[in-house]
Amino acid sequence: MAGDLQLRRRLRVVAAILVGMVSTALIAAGCRQSPPQPPRTEVADLEPLAKAREAMDRRDYDTAIGLLREALARRPADLDAHYRFGVSASHLDRPDEASRAFEWVVAHGEPGAPEVQIARDWLGGRTISSVPSPAIPAAEGKAPAPKPDMASLTGRAVGPEGAKPRLQLFLKGLPGTTVRDEYYVLRTDQHGTFRFTDVVPGDYMLTDAIAGPPAWRLRVSLAGGDRLMLDLSPANDTTIRDDFPKTTP
Repeated sequence: MAGDLQLRRRLRVVAAILVGMVSTALIAAGCRQSPPQPPRTEVADLEPLAKAREAMDRRDYDTAIGLLREALARRPADLDAHYRFGVSASHLDRPDEASRAFEWVVAHGEPGAPEVQIARDWLGGRTISSVPSPAIPAAEGKAPAPKPDMASLTGRAVGPEGAKPRLQLFLKGLPGTTVRDEYYVLRTDQHGTFRFTDVVPGDYMLTDAIAGPPAWRLRVSLAGGDRLMLDLSPANDTTIRDDFPKTTP
């Protein structure tokens, strides 16, 4: 009996030792294994578009358009990417690329969406502005006289660093007014000078951006025959004066 009791005790000790060895081995194996990887999400797919938004916010349209090409290669049906591509192309003076992007937005977006409305306005404005100007006889050397019943808006765009050449400006009729469908687009010359001519009289927003934060956003009221001069400078930029603070470009 005493021998059996000692044998059972020895067996229990051996069993305990074996359990401890197995537990230690399992713990060591678990430590050597890599932690489980989290499930993949679409964050990586959205990364080029997010970076493009940041580039547009700092007006780096060259960088933005490259990122948007990548975003569209990954997500060819992304409305925001097409819209932002059109905006970037327009700022880079690539009207054909901008037109294709905006035409896609108009064809595939919801009719009441802001992107669709802006794209439609841009396409309409380009149609108006793309009509060739009448030739000026060399002997006269003067621009055609403005129509007496229309208005004009001229000025110069200047920033802290000086004149702003090739700056794209937009003169857009205000919603709810008689000129709500009027839309004019131009670029400043090498000296930063701009001139909107033969503008239908009414109330407008003058801005330099249809996407991203604008440097200027001013209300302009024009009557028939007005020849208004308005310079854009740090004295009336959006940090000093914003006539449409609740407007999203």
